[in-house]
Amino acid sequence: MISAQGRLMVFLGAGLSFGGPRLQSRARFDYDRYDPWWPRDFPTGDLTPDDDGLPLPSWPWLVNRMYREILSQTSTDEHTSLRTFFIEEGPLDCAQLFRQTVGDANYRDFLLAQFDSSRQPSIRTTPSHEALVRLNLPLMFTTNYDELIEKAYLDAGQQVRVSVSEEQFKARRAERPAHHLVKLHGSIDQPETIVLTRSDYARARADRKEMLGLLRAELAEAAFLFVGFSLSDPNFNLLHDDIRLVYGMNVPASYTVQGSRNPVKDRYLRSLGVNTIWLDGWNALPDFLTRINPTATN
Repeated sequence: MISAQGRLMVFLGAGLSFGGPRLQSRARFDYDRYDPWWPRDFPTGDLTPDDDGLPLPSWPWLVNRMYREILSQTSTDEHTSLRTFFIEEGPLDCAQLFRQTVGDANYRDFLLAQFDSSRQPSIRTTPSHEALVRLNLPLMFTTNYDELIEKAYLDAGQQVRVSVSEEQFKARRAERPAHHLVKLHGSIDQPETIVLTRSDYARARADRKEMLGLLRAELAEAAFLFVGFSLSDPNFNLLHDDIRLVYGMNVPASYTVQGSRNPVKDRYLRSLGVNTIWLDGWNALPDFLTRINPTATN
């Protein structure tokens, strides 16, 4: 449990929302599966065996869906080259090629289909979202595009102020809200703000300097907990690289929650100076978030 005097800063990743359209038991559990293998053998039409086709996908599934979509937009003589590109290149580069190939209008429609929970009434907040609201955190960071954390606050009868752009961020900081959610990579209700391609990442570093500056400042002073990030998520790797660049060997304590114990992953994370909290599956995440709540009863 975090002491009442301690400062906990939470950074939310895509795994937090993965269970939204996949809940098996609304009363108790999150969907107990987020970290599928990266699909190294792409088919030429069908989904990978792992991909369930539902919204709010993991990063590997999102990239595979881009691949399937782009096949229909290109001539057959390019399909082999496309397959090679999507296997060998990183997700940011795959997204870059996808947007350039399908065009901005189709790209926007694709994003809405993947991340706009308002279009899918079956998508609900998870017990983990609800446990996060109960933590009563004044400030949270996220790279998620969806609006489930906002909905969780609304369902709880609480207000959370959201910053998507630099202008909104400056205004929210001046307001000093009780709950402030900083969406570093945009929000699906404003598709033009989404950061997904390599060009988007470069532009965001220039356009969101104060937002990123606050993140770095907080990393220097608070214990950080990364929730919902798998090692296939480029957001986690880029953010942690930024931290190491700024602080060198004096990186403040940071922790990541992982859904299942893996000695190889543990060794890799230790090499980055990241402390790992291993759960007995992602279904244990709501209970973990409850246990670190200083107001929780033992």
